[in-house]
Amino acid sequence: MVTPTMTDDHRLKILNDAGGFNAQSGIILTAWNDGFGAVRVDLTAHHVNPMQLVHGGLYTVMLDVALAMTGSFRPVPDPLIPGLTLTLTTEFLAAATLDDRYLVAEARRTGGGKSVFFADGAVRASCGRLVAKASGVFKPGRPPK
Repeated sequence: MVTPTMTDDHRLKILNDAGGFNAQSGIILTAWNDGFGAVRVDLTAHHVNPMQLVHGGLYTVMLDVALAMTGSFRPVPDPLIPGLTLTLTTEFLAAATLDDRYLVAEARRTGGGKSVFFADGAVRASCGRLVAKASGVFKPGRPPK
């Protein structure tokens, strides 16, 4: 079973409470440190398609968010600002249903430098079943000027 843990960082709470697309999609940022990012979605009826399977777009969004986090971590007191996606390649490996209760995406930075970074990640159902994986290229997030 996948047991998501919440990193004790008040900045994650600020981002989770900010509303917007992540909130509408049900994405909760659960862990973010240098080279790692994780998100969770508690599944509800609006996440499924007409076949009652979790829509693959949710897997893609979860992976996009988690992978973009991996190369943009800043220590306290700086704000956390996710990276910007340049490319994202997603593989859909298995279906999830509402019976899975929640999904977790975890990602790791795999390389890069100051201007771009590379990351890989996976989405797993609550039982640990791999449902999707992705890799991508990202620009590090920058504070607004």
